[in-house]
Amino acid sequence: MVAELRAGDRIAVVEDDEANLRAVVWTLEDLDLKPIWVPPDPRGVDFLIEEVRAVAGAVISDHRLGKKKSIPYYGAEFVARSNQRKIPAVLMTSYANSDESTSIRAWRADIPRLLNRGTDVGDPAKIRGALEQARAECLGEFSQERRAYQAVVRVKGLRAGPSGTVAEVLVTAWRPNEAVDMPASIVTDGLSIDGVVLRGTRFVAEVNIYAESGGDLYFKNIRPAPGLPEGWK
Repeated sequence: MVAELRAGDRIAVVEDDEANLRAVVWTLEDLDLKPIWVPPDPRGVDFLIEEVRAVAGAVISDHRLGKKKSIPYYGAEFVARSNQRKIPAVLMTSYANSDESTSIRAWRADIPRLLNRGTDVGDPAKIRGALEQARAECLGEFSQERRAYQAVVRVKGLRAGPSGTVAEVLVTAWRPNEAVDMPASIVTDGLSIDGVVLRGTRFVAEVNIYAESGGDLYFKNIRPAPGLPEGWK
């Protein structure tokens, strides 16, 4: 399999916390891989991608990169754009199950695997699996859980979040009674409407409906849903 890691492969680690950096480095060394520390670049994502490209064949990045200095982007954006440029990238975060996860959702389609810092970063098998999955997707190979299908989505409710309005949405083709959070701006941008999206709004998107958890869902190519038949509510 082309996506398999080999001993000595160089893996960049984008992290600004020394203790967190050590934890990832030790796990990569347990896998006989060569970790290369690359600090987040305050000039922007493009600069960071080129720095990684120059020293490594893949990268693991933290999500919140601005803990020690001003960084104008999240790790989710960096990881997604790195994968778009065929540099396999994996995101690690402590915020997968909090309101902070809405800052990841906008980029989730291009983040093959999300590692939980508390439970996954010290696990060599999970690190290896995440890196190999990222490599496979850069080669155009997607698992069933990561393939997108057209689905109708309905906005169940709205609430204030740390980075703006959060839309709570239902995906009938996934789990019809389990709401999933996403930035309301993704909906309004996709539908080309101003202001806050209304409760009950339906739209069509490409969604990986075989995802195991709500945190793994992504939404892309959002567009208006067809109108309901006459007499429906």
